[in-house]
Amino acid sequence: MSDEIRGFSATVRSHLKKITRSSGLPDTEESFQKMASVWLEKRRLFEEQIRALDMVEIESFASDDPRGALLLSYSGSLISLGTLSGGGRRVEYASISLRADVPDLVVMDSSGLAGDIRIDSEAQFSSGQVRSTSSLLKIVVCPAEVSPEEQEKRIREATIFLTNGFVKINRTVLSPGPSLPDQFNSKAIVAYLAKKNGLTQKQARQIMTDYLTMIESGVLLGERVPLGKIGRLYLKKRPPRKARVVVNPATGKKMTIQARPEEAVPKISFSRSLKSRARQVELG
Repeated sequence: MSDEIRGFSATVRSHLKKITRSSGLPDTEESFQKMASVWLEKRRLFEEQIRALDMVEIESFASDDPRGALLLSYSGSLISLGTLSGGGRRVEYASISLRADVPDLVVMDSSGLAGDIRIDSEAQFSSGQVRSTSSLLKIVVCPAEVSPEEQEKRIREATIFLTNGFVKINRTVLSPGPSLPDQFNSKAIVAYLAKKNGLTQKQARQIMTDYLTMIESGVLLGERVPLGKIGRLYLKKRPPRKARVVVNPATGKKMTIQARPEEAVPKISFSRSLKSRARQVELG
């Protein structure tokens, strides 16, 4: 047992034991240790993400505070609160179950906090499918000078990254296993987009297909097509190549490389933002 797990508070231990019992894992000390490691990894990912988006932790949040906020419960659920507008907020509640390939999302377009919230207490909502959360571990907001539009953007990006990141972390407990679904395949992405945006899976799939078709069409028409924060996709001319004989490094035998005419090949130019964030990733 690590020193960090050994130093858990009674509140953390209580929540972890509940999660362990509901996870489908055997009710053993080993299962508790696994869930504790997962919980620590989720907390680390959350803290790294809010730092990257220049968000700050606070102890309490008033129900009439106009800012948006991101909440993390002790049970590992993520709750995003939109900025206050017209007396209501857009609320997303994401419960990340252990065996799901996408988060279980509930979206409430015009809800609100039933009262002020604070660390170690539940958040309660004035209306909608979800009326309360488990006790809150963290509350984070953007600095006061950030515009409402930018707040919404940061909270949305954090929510998408963290919900999918939490699913990926969960898989470390269950993998390998024949019943474990893929996470970032087309089916899972469509299911996530549909839940998050109040669409049927058929509608989400059609939008995604049309989007990818437009990107492909633009590239084939010679355009540099933007891929948002990822970068740009385009065609580049590859010069002709003469036929030549080389030595196969694996076998030591000579082999002939065929001639190749000038041709266009697809290329991607990654954005500075993605390159910067990629440099911070620790590859396993």
